[in-house]
Amino acid sequence: MAIQDELATVIRKARYLPELLPLFHAQDLATGDNPIITLGSPTISPDIPILTDKLSATPDATVLLKLKADKPTHKAETISLNVMGELTPLEFLATKSLSLVLNADAPVTDYKMYLGIWVITPSIAQRILWGLPLTPQHEELSRKRGVRDSVVKGILPFPTSYQIERECMGFKRTYAEVVANVTSGQATQVVVLSLPESSGEFLVLESITAASTANNAQIYVTRDDDTNYLKLPVLPMDSAYDFPAFIPALRKLEISYYADATLTNRYVRFTIGRYKLTDILCARFNLEATQEARESTLCGVVP
Repeated sequence: MAIQDELATVIRKARYLPELLPLFHAQDLATGDNPIITLGSPTISPDIPILTDKLSATPDATVLLKLKADKPTHKAETISLNVMGELTPLEFLATKSLSLVLNADAPVTDYKMYLGIWVITPSIAQRILWGLPLTPQHEELSRKRGVRDSVVKGILPFPTSYQIERECMGFKRTYAEVVANVTSGQATQVVVLSLPESSGEFLVLESITAASTANNAQIYVTRDDDTNYLKLPVLPMDSAYDFPAFIPALRKLEISYYADATLTNRYVRFTIGRYKLTDILCARFNLEATQEARESTLCGVVP
């Protein structure tokens, strides 16, 4: 499956928005343009836009990265990116389309990259800032909460990562380093964390990395009933760095390791947060919540 098809599938399956999807990719580049991602409607829309977050890629003066979101004029081009693992901010909003192309002056072997992608449900404040259409309900709530005035003053909206940090309360974090032995053709469970029913908490995969290796090695992430929700290739990873993610789960998070060869002592590192499932987060995750919490979330107001 092409990388854009895999990414589109994951975007469509995202359910506890916002989610920060870690995209890892490694590819041999031919001379000229090498399309990596081409996404459009209905995967991306004004109701489910995406925001690129941070980029990391192999340094190579012969490779030009070209990213375009919605319009040809909204683009970035850069060469000789930082070393793999150094995360460079690359915030682009895509409400209609997103394309990423790597242009090489000469053939390149195993060019590696990571790109964080937020899948979000835009708040009223974000819609106003980004020029997205508002429904009559949005307009009424905006007037009630003074959202448009707050946007004009620069108070709203908050950056997605900051808003999530404000809302996730009573945290406990599991930072684990695991060495796994992998049997060829079988997914080996690295860790599984489960919550009891009615725990009032939820889990979040917040970062992941592994020692780079070939043999079609992949990290599988299962979230609740979404078996192998993420399939992350290990070759583009670098165990010197933690690559960000934000993948919530209400019941279970499981990390497994798969490879086409038998491997020993494979290093995996991850961070999993455990947070209180507050009223505002219930509203954000489309669970049962009070009207006040639903309005606050829809407006983009942090309590």
